[in-house]
Amino acid sequence: MMANAIRYFGPQWFGTVMGTGALAISLALVSERWDSNRPLEVVSQIFLFLTITMFALYIAPWTIRFFKYPAEVKQDLNHLIKGQFFPTMPISLIVIGIALAKIGPTMWSVSSLRVPILTLFIAGTIGIFIFGFILVTVMYRSRTVELGHGVYAWYIPPVSHLIIPVLGFILIARYYSGTFMGDAVFVVSMAAWGIGFFLFLFVGSIVYHRYAYGNLPLPRVAPTFMIGIAPTAIMTVALVKLVPAINGVSFGLDSAQVLPVIKLFALAMWGFSVWWFILTAILFFYYLKTMGHPFVFAWWAYTFPLGAFAISAGSIGSIMDFPAFWYNLYIVNFLLLFVWIIIACLTIRLVWQGKAFMPE
Repeated sequence: MMANAIRYFGPQWFGTVMGTGALAISLALVSERWDSNRPLEVVSQIFLFLTITMFALYIAPWTIRFFKYPAEVKQDLNHLIKGQFFPTMPISLIVIGIALAKIGPTMWSVSSLRVPILTLFIAGTIGIFIFGFILVTVMYRSRTVELGHGVYAWYIPPVSHLIIPVLGFILIARYYSGTFMGDAVFVVSMAAWGIGFFLFLFVGSIVYHRYAYGNLPLPRVAPTFMIGIAPTAIMTVALVKLVPAINGVSFGLDSAQVLPVIKLFALAMWGFSVWWFILTAILFFYYLKTMGHPFVFAWWAYTFPLGAFAISAGSIGSIMDFPAFWYNLYIVNFLLLFVWIIIACLTIRLVWQGKAFMPE
């Protein structure tokens, strides 16, 4: 049983960490908005600990698999859909760092969190860049890529680069303002943003072409459509986090001068996320009506993008106090909580039945 669990421990498992971490952050945002609602604050802390625990449980079999079952790892890396989930491990490191920065100060001193958050940033960034190069190389060298392989799971490598500046800007504003380290983190963060942004455009056009000219994907990969909301939601958060970080670097930038532009672009990014959320709901009900939508592990693809969408609303609401943003945060946050509970229960049942670690 344990051997099978390691052998078939696919890269997609860290998607559960990402979704749980995003839920922790969104709950913390709602807690703050509701005048530091203590029960919700405690719930967000519980989800933070759960996120860290899940990562700790997964990292051992994930790592052992590389050495004990290299053939299976290579097969997954060369799989044009499953391989896209390898960056979820380093993304999880960044998500945990963001969650620690948001929720950690309610339990520990801000200064004590500096080293853990910086460590998570460095490790996550290195992992994201490594898997980014590997996956692009695999795709370029593959002779079996077909139109039908294009799904929004292909967005995961671009999204992985886009999330780097979110934590990077937090580090600059909180710990490294006016330092060489702050400048270095800023350069890395902006470079990652540029990589992620252009890959988002390139990959998005490819997958959009597939949806327009090919058949809809099978129901088991339908949840990956929700991933399309993540890039613009994350960029919304990054734009908001950029404001306090700008004044902490020595590149002659002034947040007061760029704030109006940041607000406009953040609003545009959020607007696209709203549109994609509605489109995803339409397709979800279409699948239910025409093809069915049975539970598979890929349902976890609903969680992190929903969380990113909720967090983006709370972020833009902090610089543009408009009621729609807060309603967006509340509604999507509790929708995410509901979805997370259902998927978590179904996943536990899958594990209990011995069906979670099987060849696909």
